[in-house]
Amino acid sequence: MESQCAVCHFSYQREPGFFLGSIYFNYGLTSLVTAVLYPALHFGYGLPNGPVMAACVSFALLFPIWFFRYARALWLGFDQWIDPR
Repeated sequence: MESQCAVCHFSYQREPGFFLGSIYFNYGLTSLVTAVLYPALHFGYGLPNGPVMAACVSFALLFPIWFFRYARALWLGFDQWIDPR
């Protein structure tokens, strides 16, 4: 991760533990998508439970790894919006 913005020199590095809040964005979006996807596929489209469950578990394991950097960016933007520096 870059230490600061190349254009405006905004510092991305904060106090230790600052980015723990990004876990809320990551977990929240993963939970929301999984909680909507499973019933929609299983009950809405009538797909069998086994493949739908496997797809949802795979999504819940792989999506947070991919979304990690975006969750950090969202957390940094949320902090900047709530407490501008």
